[in-house]
Amino acid sequence: MNNPALVLALDLACCLLSCVFLWSTLIVLLGLLKRPRRHPAAKRKLRFAVLVCARNEEAVIRMPVKSIALGRYPADRREVIVLADNCTDRTAERAWAAGATVWEKKTPSGGKGDVLAWGVERVAAHGGFDAIAVFDSDNIVADNWLDVVNDALQDGESVVTGRRHASNAKENRIAGWYAIYWDIMNELSNRVRTNLGLSAKLTGTGFAFLLSALGPGGWKTRTMVEDVEFTVQCNIAGRRVAYVPEADYADEQPVEARYMWRQLRRWATGGWQVARLYFAPWLGALLRRPSLRLFDIYFAILTGMSVAFVLLFDIVAFAMKLCHGGAGPRASMFFFGVLAFVCVMGWFTALASIGLSQKKRRPRWTAVLTFPVFSLVLSAAVLYTLVLPTRRWKPIPHIGTNGGKVV
Repeated sequence: MNNPALVLALDLACCLLSCVFLWSTLIVLLGLLKRPRRHPAAKRKLRFAVLVCARNEEAVIRMPVKSIALGRYPADRREVIVLADNCTDRTAERAWAAGATVWEKKTPSGGKGDVLAWGVERVAAHGGFDAIAVFDSDNIVADNWLDVVNDALQDGESVVTGRRHASNAKENRIAGWYAIYWDIMNELSNRVRTNLGLSAKLTGTGFAFLLSALGPGGWKTRTMVEDVEFTVQCNIAGRRVAYVPEADYADEQPVEARYMWRQLRRWATGGWQVARLYFAPWLGALLRRPSLRLFDIYFAILTGMSVAFVLLFDIVAFAMKLCHGGAGPRASMFFFGVLAFVCVMGWFTALASIGLSQKKRRPRWTAVLTFPVFSLVLSAAVLYTLVLPTRRWKPIPHIGTNGGKVV
């Protein structure tokens, strides 16, 4: 039975949800006009506990340990600690041989958030550290990373994130899509928001925070995206995440569709978890102390979800019109217009972010041309996990395709 009211409601929903996407577009335009803040060189060197989370990563664990050890930061002001999470290979042995302190976790873990909570608690109990930096086992870290992060943390920031690159951007199309995605996060999300005094988002690795930024309970995360969750926690507590573009690091991206789908489902599941668990605390904090920064951080999380629902409502509305003979030229124009809008925005953001990023580690042109496919798969993961969320955290294997030093 034809239901024009429902079809109209779906069309209106597409328009309303597009406003969330357009909000981020406005932030991008304003943020690009604003000059970034430069942090002066700090005289004091904070003492960093550099935590590297690893589970069966013998093939790559030397890379973050060695790249940090070769950095400029004084050796007596940083300690690299590998958190070997229930490893059954030679991860601990190779990390120790590369010069790291190794803490072996034998108790069950529900994901990276659990491992970080365990490691942060031990760092706090150990004493003698001012800040914690977090990396993954496949990271290659620029030699000035700790220096520029130290400057930011002593210039009023309490949580900072660096600039993430894909070390294997040219390996294939999938790795190229990820390289573009991280360029978008770097240049069109984190950079512009930091320029405007808003909050950037952590992206899983390559970030640091003062120990004083932790609440009385230490590191407490419950979702599959501990980085996004910690970002929201900080903003609710009145602290932002600041982006430091000089803090470069790189990591290996998935190159197989099955691992890409696994990762995107985990991200989407975690996004739903954060949106559900933190809506009430976020709204309460916003009502108590209204701020554009707090308002924006929640909408930054909703942007990807909004695109997924725009596509869903567009498809459902057009299907209903087809079933009831109402798919005339105007309906077809609206349907294909929405699809074209999503694809064109995908290409535009890809090209803009690549143009604003460093020239090195750029993906192949075929990845840029097909980047809207990645956006569609990410949208599919958002909708899929709303019905069938990921129940168990599964790692993405690293095979050691990283090459070269971040410069």
